[in-house]
Parts: sequence; C-alpha cells; structure tokens
Amino acid sequence: MKYPALLILILGLASAGLTACVPAHTTADLSSVDRELARIRQDQQQLTQQVEKNRNNLLLIEAKVRDQQVLISDLRRDLATKKVTPNRDIATSSRTGIAPATAPTTTDAQNASPTEIYLQAFSDYAAGRFERAIQGFETFLRLHASSDYAGNAQYWLGECYYSQQQYARAIEEFQRTVERYPQGSKTPDALLKMASALNQLGQPGRAEEALQVLRSRYPDSPAARKPLGAN
Repeated sequence: MKYPALLILILGLASAGLTACVPAHTTADLSSVDRELARIRQDQQQLTQQVEKNRNNLLLIEAKVRDQQVLISDLRRDLATKKVTPNRDIATSSRTGIAPATAPTTTDAQNASPTEIYLQAFSDYAAGRFERAIQGFETFLRLHASSDYAGNAQYWLGECYYSQQQYARAIEEFQRTVERYPQGSKTPDALLKMASALNQLGQPGRAEEALQVLRSRYPDSPAARKPLGAN
C-alpha cells in the first residue's frame, strides 16, 4: 500500500523537474509571438479601414458618372428634338466630354435648354472653373427652379464654394438643398458635406447634428454610410 504513495511522489518530482527544465528563452519567444500577432491584427484593421475608404470613394465616383450619363442622355434627346445653331453647340472636352468656349450670356442662357445650361455649369465645376460654374448653376436655378435637376444644381453650387474653401457660404447652399429639395438624390450628400464644412469652421457640435439628421432621415443612403471627410 506504500507503493502508490511513493509513485505519486516520484511523478510529482518528475513533473517539477520538467517544468524547471523549460528554457527561459521559450517564454521570451512566446512574448515575441504575441507582439507579432498584435502587429498583424493592427495591420489588418488599418487595411480594412483603407478598403472601406476606397469603397466609399468608388461609390461617390460611380454616383457622379451616373449623374453625367443621365445628363448626356437628356442632352442628346434635346438635340434630337430641336435644332441647335452652331454658336450654341457644346464642344467636346477630354475631361468631362463637354466644355464651353466662353461663358454664356443672359441671352444665350434664355435660349439654351435646361440640360445645356446645367451640363455647361457642371463642366466648369469639373474643370475647376468655380466662378463660372457658380454663375451657371445660379442661372439654371433662376430660370429652371422646377427642373428635375434643380436639387442637383443647388448641391453642386455648394460644392463650388466648398472647393474654394468658402465654407460658410457652402453651408448656406447645402442647407438650401436640404430645405428646398428634401427628396432630391443629392440631399444626403449635402448633409454630409455640410458636416464636413462645419468641422472645417471648428463647429464639431453642429457637424454632429447634421450627421444625425442624415442618418435619421436617409439611413439607407450611401452618404449615411460614409465616414466624415470621405470625398
């Protein structure tokens, strides 16, 4: 009956001996592995964030392309149903597909179709001619306030001022987009850019309010899923 107790004692001593024999560098190696795993997790998180940012940027680009495709389609329909004199033709541009030679006069604007005015103003915006784009969008809104593109024109007017870092004026134009065209396709984007402009002016509280309105009114919009500052 003494043998089992002796056997247990021997096994206990052997186990303690094996533990004592574990090299010290093994513990150091395990710590190194933990640090490497933590670094890998951090890299994965950063990569995920970058992928999400790229996806949001792609959504914005796709939205702009769709906007232009609709406008070009409407322009072609207008040109097919009415005669356009040579001095009102819009020349082809390598960047946007359309580029005006000179700024339109009041008479030209009154004679041009809504699509022509809008598309010319957008071409100026895309080319960085913000002052001319502002004039074009303001002309469009003055002459065609009930157009299906009025909400878009109001939004891009805000973008012109935002691009010039005139954030206070940009906020005013984005606010008009929200108030006058609550069902417009660009209204969620207007709220997002309004929040960005408010942050630029050092008003994070008001920026957060704009984001809350965006998420509550337009929860399914691409803008509601974008991080603040995504372009």
